[in-house]
Amino acid sequence: MKSFTPLLFITLFTSQSVFAAPAPIVSSTLETASREDHSFGIGGIISVAERPFVGVNKQSTSLPYLSYKYKGFYIEGLDVGLNVLNQNRFTLGLLATPRYYEVEAGFAKNGELEGIDKTNPTYFAGISTQYNMDIATLTLQVLADTDESSGTETVLSISKSFKPASSFSFSPSIGLTHQDAALVDHFYGVQSHEAKVDRPVYQGKASLNYHVSLNASFYITRYLELLGQIKYEKLGEGITDSPIVDKDTIGSATLGAVIRF
Repeated sequence: MKSFTPLLFITLFTSQSVFAAPAPIVSSTLETASREDHSFGIGGIISVAERPFVGVNKQSTSLPYLSYKYKGFYIEGLDVGLNVLNQNRFTLGLLATPRYYEVEAGFAKNGELEGIDKTNPTYFAGISTQYNMDIATLTLQVLADTDESSGTETVLSISKSFKPASSFSFSPSIGLTHQDAALVDHFYGVQSHEAKVDRPVYQGKASLNYHVSLNASFYITRYLELLGQIKYEKLGEGITDSPIVDKDTIGSATLGAVIRF
């Protein structure tokens, strides 16, 4: 493993990337409450994600990936959480998680976003709950933007973990995301000073988006784990009605590796 590790990290962190809109592995649907009381891992991910904005197609990025758990506190990827209640099948916790709705004029190939104010990646924070049923895991998150806007997001998803082998597991998930008008307006709206002849003013409206995803984990050795995710999202009318958006579906794929200690 020693000879393989340096090559792995060189590949992850020197790949050509645009530091925007990564598709980090969604750890909110992982059953964090069922893991060991104390664990640690470090690695990285690379991802390719479609963007909904006019003139923008796919973007790629590489990011570090940290996995740490001590009792109720955990870090998974770029998520930070604290489980404050863990009773049988039900878990209630606090969660801070990144969101990559940002846009800037330079994203578009032919100047389609020229004059649009730059927005940035942000962290959402709030409450995350899980209920582990026999057939699936139900996850509900109620989160607020802590930096870029005054918007809120509510995510409801259902996932099921399968483990066909001791070294391999996968988890399909389906769900919906409600984004309020303030959030949509900040990231997808067009303000009066941004408007042009072919880009009218648009005040964002609340949007209900749907998604399906598949997470997978494979242990190459006892210490080296490969992670993967593919995700497909259907955007709601509150977003797709925006004149700076020309796609109603977006997809992403992510591959990562974590060394577990």
